Amino acid sequence: MSKNLTNNPRVKIKVKKGSKTVSSRRWLERQLNDPYVAAAKKDGYRSRSAYKLIELNEKFNFFKKGQSVVDLGSAPGGWSQVALEFVGASNKGKVVSIDIQDIEPIEGVIFINGSIMDEEIIDTIRRNLKTKADIVISDMAPYASGHKSTDQTRSLLLAELALDAAISLLRDKGVFCCKLIRGKGEEELVKIMRSYFTEIKRFKPAASRKDSAEIFLIGLNFNNQDLA
Repeated sequence: MSKNLTNNPRVKIKVKKGSKTVSSRRWLERQLNDPYVAAAKKDGYRSRSAYKLIELNEKFNFFKKGQSVVDLGSAPGGWSQVALEFVGASNKGKVVSIDIQDIEPIEGVIFINGSIMDEEIIDTIRRNLKTKADIVISDMAPYASGHKSTDQTRSLLLAELALDAAISLLRDKGVFCCKLIRGKGEEELVKIMRSYFTEIKRFKPAASRKDSAEIFLIGLNFNNQDLA
């Protein structure tokens, strides 16, 4: 899938006074005019964010056939769909998907309904993997409060939780990728990651909306300190 998607002529929403709030009208207009939303519908992906993972892999080439992948915060399933395409269930690849929300089943994906803050869920992931993970990915995002500082702090907490899970689940030389809203605490998180990964990359895909402060942190070549 090309990253340079062409927009169609812009659609404007006309509504009767009082029938929709300004914010809901703007959201609907943005959805209707978003080329990645249209592409996801056409290509059968459950979310526009699927193209973010495609771009991340184009940039860093971390997926290989036959790998085991853990997808944290997977609902509605777009990243799990992409991961499965890359690792290939027919090539003994495996995708274990986790979210506190339930999702519609994806053939070939093992879904676990629960929170990664629950150690029993981490144990369930391990049992389903039957080995260490090659890649841990996280597109987790907080529910938007509308308060920039609050949302950024919550995003940082989710990234820290994702990193903790990755440290527990990754094999030596594994890869970690997570979303973060940029701001306070980013450098501290990167510093922690540097003690576990030989390379840290930061990348904002074209599929990320221009007005979004999100970025993706990628940790390459995990140093499994349990083996040291």
